[in-house]
Amino acid sequence: MIATPVHVSSDEPLDARLSTRLANADALAAERGVALTPLRRQVYAAIVVSDRPIGAYDLLSALEPQRGRVPPTTVYRALDFLVEQGFVHRIESKNAFVACCDAGRPHQSQFLICDTCGATVEIAGSALAAPSAEASSAHGFEVHRQVVELSGLCAACRAHANGAPLS
Repeated sequence: MIATPVHVSSDEPLDARLSTRLANADALAAERGVALTPLRRQVYAAIVVSDRPIGAYDLLSALEPQRGRVPPTTVYRALDFLVEQGFVHRIESKNAFVACCDAGRPHQSQFLICDTCGATVEIAGSALAAPSAEASSAHGFEVHRQVVELSGLCAACRAHANGAPLS
C-alpha cells in the first residue's frame, strides 16, 4: 500500500505539481472525449493548490478574483464532473474535495484526515476497503460506492501535542 499526500507539503514545487496535474487532466479529458472547460480547469487548479480539503464555498471565494461572482450551482456542476472523471475525491466527512493522487488510474482510495490541522493523505489501494467489500458480498449486498475515512492526528500535530514545536 502506497500513501501519497494530497496536500501541499510535497517535495515537488507547487507550480510544477500544478502544471503536471493540469497537463494530465487535459490529456485524460481529451482521451475520454470530455470537455475540461476553463471553469472546470480553474476549479481543479484551486483544489490542487489547496493545502487541505476545500469546500464548494471556499472554491467560490478562490475563483472570485479570476471570474467574479460565480453561482454555486456552476461550481457544484464542475465538482460533479471532476469527481465523475476521477480528478478529485469528495471527503464525505468534511463535505470537501481533494485532488486525486493518481487521476486516470481506477483505484480505491482511503483517506487519513488530521482532526487538528486538516492535512489529508490519500492511500490508493484496496487493503483497507477489501474486508468491507467481502463482508457485504457475503451478505448478498451490492456496494455501489465505498468511502473509507480515518480521522486522527498527523505526525506533526501529534508531535506538537507532545511538546514539539510545529514546523
